[in-house]
Amino acid sequence: MSTKFVQTRTVTFSRSRRSMAALRSRPSIVAARDLTGQRCFWQRKEGKKTFFNADVLDDPALIDGSQALVIVEGEPDCLAVLTAGYPFCVSVPDGAPADKDAKGRPLKPVPDTADDIDPDQDQKYEYVFNNWDRLKKIKRFILMTDDDGPGERLRDELARRLGRVRCSFVHYPNCNGKKADANEVLIQHGAEAVLTAIQRAVPMPVKGMYHLSDFPGYDRPRTYTTGWGRLDIEPRQQGLCSVELATGFFMVVLGKPGSGKSTWTLQLAFNAANLHGWNVGLGSFEVLPVPYVRDILRSHCMNAARKDWTREGIRASDQFIDKKFTFFHIDAREDDSEQSLEWLLDRAADAVIRDGIKMLIIDPWNELEHARRRDETETQYTARAIRMIKKFAMAYDVLVIVVVHPTKSGGDKAQGDLSLYDADGSAHWVNKPDIGLVIERDDASGQCIVHGRKFRFSFLGRKGSTSFVYDTATEILSQ
Repeated sequence: MSTKFVQTRTVTFSRSRRSMAALRSRPSIVAARDLTGQRCFWQRKEGKKTFFNADVLDDPALIDGSQALVIVEGEPDCLAVLTAGYPFCVSVPDGAPADKDAKGRPLKPVPDTADDIDPDQDQKYEYVFNNWDRLKKIKRFILMTDDDGPGERLRDELARRLGRVRCSFVHYPNCNGKKADANEVLIQHGAEAVLTAIQRAVPMPVKGMYHLSDFPGYDRPRTYTTGWGRLDIEPRQQGLCSVELATGFFMVVLGKPGSGKSTWTLQLAFNAANLHGWNVGLGSFEVLPVPYVRDILRSHCMNAARKDWTREGIRASDQFIDKKFTFFHIDAREDDSEQSLEWLLDRAADAVIRDGIKMLIIDPWNELEHARRRDETETQYTARAIRMIKKFAMAYDVLVIVVVHPTKSGGDKAQGDLSLYDADGSAHWVNKPDIGLVIERDDASGQCIVHGRKFRFSFLGRKGSTSFVYDTATEILSQ
């Protein structure tokens, strides 16, 4: 950069003949820093911290958003940007903060928000608040800090004070092993490279706000057969319900007491384990895992009524159950923990990590301890609880199935007339699930009917009704 250019941005002290970067606060010089590499800093008594080249903060082009304010780490970087031909640039007075503690350990990540900042105690970034009346009018910021740990920390600290939504950051070209910053880019690559880095600045990430290019290139989720061919989507069968399984989704199964909803759901879990190798997490809160659930699963494994079980069949079945099923259960004799949804989802998250479960069954919903907040209605609680369930399903890529009883008025209806609006607790059982089924069973005829009531996506199934035969001896549904 030219001597004449530097002189317009600096002040020379006659006694020491030092050339120093002038930090101005309209119209006075409040501080100055040595530009020769020596550690020399002068500050006027009672002078406030401010940016180098702070006069540019009032430029109309920054206020109307046609130009962005570039913020760099040091005065040489600011002079480099100005030399490159971009006039809307300031540098911070104190450089970057440390990114490690006194023992060399990395510091905690910088929070996204400024909720924990007290402006009266924020001495390191006092210059931000001293200029806040000017900064708040500026539409866009480009954070051009050094390409190292302290520089990244300064970038993140500035972004949360200025608002991440207003901020972008730069990617530097390779500087041949040297730490990249605006000054080094100017020296090695010239003014054009500095301007290119500014022009290609990338918006700071803002949680919950994305462009299409920010998302991974996911294809449609893979679906799996339920194990009953009559429920498969293909071939299409007029009027019949079809259901496909997919992880990351939420299914509701509704039915009257004794309708066979638990039996159907447990056989579905067995099919998923047997056909697809899925591991299943089972919260069976109405009956004990042993002997009741175990014995039903034994019948599925051996495809036989209890009277026809063999010792070898029992041994092989129990090995399969032990390998593929994780049971969530609190023994009240030894543990006084509440069997709440929060407790269950915590245990299920552990089971994802330890056992790799791909399906979680909650049966039935009303047997959980529901910890409603003091000012929360049942409808509000149910909405919050379902959000927790769906968040778990998506975060851990697990199919979550909740078995629900009907309301008293729903219980007075014929089984086949039940809809998800009859589910006990809230209409959210209609709005929130990805798959909604009603199970009906007639013990006299041995017929079980699956009614498809809700499918958020066509690849998960179609509405309709499909009949099965229920064998009371084996407790198995067949086509």
